[in-house]
Amino acid sequence: MHTGGNDVVQIRPGDLTHDAVSWWELAGHDLDDLAKAWDVLHHAARIPALVGSSWASPKGDGTHATLTWMAGQGLLDGIFVSEPVAGARPMRGVLRLWNLDLFLVEETGVPIEQINLVGRTLDEARAWMIESTKDQAGEPKRQIQPAKTMPSSPVSEDGEPFTETSQLAQAELLRLYGNTASLLEQVTWTVEGSTPVRVWPFSMELSVQVRLPQEDKSLPPKFVVMGLAPPGEYASGGYWYVAPWQTQPDPDTSRWQAPGFGRWIERKGELPIAVLPIAEVTSTEEPAEQHSRLASFFADAFNESVRHLSQNPDQPQP
Repeated sequence: MHTGGNDVVQIRPGDLTHDAVSWWELAGHDLDDLAKAWDVLHHAARIPALVGSSWASPKGDGTHATLTWMAGQGLLDGIFVSEPVAGARPMRGVLRLWNLDLFLVEETGVPIEQINLVGRTLDEARAWMIESTKDQAGEPKRQIQPAKTMPSSPVSEDGEPFTETSQLAQAELLRLYGNTASLLEQVTWTVEGSTPVRVWPFSMELSVQVRLPQEDKSLPPKFVVMGLAPPGEYASGGYWYVAPWQTQPDPDTSRWQAPGFGRWIERKGELPIAVLPIAEVTSTEEPAEQHSRLASFFADAFNESVRHLSQNPDQPQP
């Protein structure tokens, strides 16, 4: 953690370009192929997340329903892993993105059950995950939520099976999640108040949240969230973001200094969000430059967020 003159938390770009941060060269992507692959992932990742959301010990912040990204030695080794189920045989749900293999594994990583999603419907895959977990861990501790699908998705509740997607697009998703997780993990190691890096299955955002230090603990908390998001309203090809939050926002962006890469986007009634489209990073093929652009964006937007949150303290409510 680094501080400014007023003991305000800051990030230096060098903190995020440390040797510990690995970076796979982003190759750019066909927007349609990437969107299809992200859609399949969006549905597939919710299946192992059932293990944590329904069997793991509950957490007040909802993180028992999240996933963790785990990288391996090679690009194709990356997996999404649920929160663990405690008991005589601790276990997790796992999805391997590269080939859409779905696992129930022991905490040690030893597989208990395994299937491949290709050719199976969402309902079939959910039923397999639920029954496999019941066989090992008993009845769920919480009600299992029904499947939710995205509008006009090829993976639907009423019958269409999972299909293979472009391997180039899948490889790009592996690079995007792996690169972002590695960089954000450096944030958790260097910035006090950071949460672990999490993947939220219902949005497929990979993010870390930093709670800013406050001497007066009676004041409402202030946060800065940093992460990766799929295609959406801010960028059609996916984007990275930095989102400051406080209970009494001043949405005026006229005093917000633009980051070196990306831009601030106004949000009605809320603080602005900094957005860096993936395409702005992949416009260069040099891995070091790609890494530098994202590190610079996160550092610039985070520091500007902290500066404004520190200048506009919340007041206790009457």
